[in-house]
Amino acid sequence: MTIGVRHRVRPVVRRPAWEGSSRAGWLLVMPLLVGLGLFQFYPIVVAGWQSLQSFNPFTGASRGYVGLANYSALLDDPQFVAALRNTVLYIVLTLVVEIPLALGLAQLINSRLPARGLLRIMVIAGLAASETVAVLVWNQLYDPTHGLFNSALRMVGLGAQPFLTSPSQALLAIVVMSAWKNVGLAVLIFLAGLQNVPPELHEAASLDGAGPVRRFRAITLPLLRRYVLVALFVSTISGTRIFTPVNLMTQGGPDDATTNLTYYAYQQAFQYSSHGVAAATTVCMLVLVCVVALIQGVALREKT
Repeated sequence: MTIGVRHRVRPVVRRPAWEGSSRAGWLLVMPLLVGLGLFQFYPIVVAGWQSLQSFNPFTGASRGYVGLANYSALLDDPQFVAALRNTVLYIVLTLVVEIPLALGLAQLINSRLPARGLLRIMVIAGLAASETVAVLVWNQLYDPTHGLFNSALRMVGLGAQPFLTSPSQALLAIVVMSAWKNVGLAVLIFLAGLQNVPPELHEAASLDGAGPVRRFRAITLPLLRRYVLVALFVSTISGTRIFTPVNLMTQGGPDDATTNLTYYAYQQAFQYSSHGVAAATTVCMLVLVCVVALIQGVALREKT
């Protein structure tokens, strides 16, 4: 007698094609995520924890948890208040100077200007130059005796200006130098946006009698809303963390007129060995950037 054996056929489960690509994508971005975690998010967590502790100024060892004492010390320090005011003022001045300048340069480069190739090279050259070298060159340009700027002022009959040694001019002088150095990145952002604007829209508006200014306000600027937001955010971060020009040009002076939060944190950590106060200053910088970026995002959000 033959006994029949039944074989159970298991149904073939086909996994979606996106699962394999998703795994491959995670594997590709994993090194980037690890790098961001180690060099971006982990230092933020460490700074937040250290801002709640007290440290021995001689050994650097932690003395224990002190709560919000370091933040209270910041609010009681007039130099921190001046550094916070200077940082906000520097961000505002940077955006006022850099963003319109970058938008104008991007318009010129995107146009049919004969010298637009040379202009593009000049913009990229400023962006690619070493920040330290640029600071040293501009420091000579601002020299009150032999500087190029004061020589030009004397030629037109104006008196020499103190620039970096004046409490009312030093911060603006650093803003101008930083705008020249960093405007290239904003120009590239705006140039990418301008090249994505359909030319048919300008042609149709031109046929309807709209002039260049009207076309820019009604067509170009609304389509550049997202690019403006990116440029504002990048310039804000650059303005918040500026250090080399302050350190090499003015050392925070005169009379703390150029001391910002970055330089203040550097002084607290490496000159006064107040690591807890320096960490608290870093956290305040992060909060300031988030608040400014949130305000910019709300102000420029697209209407639905």
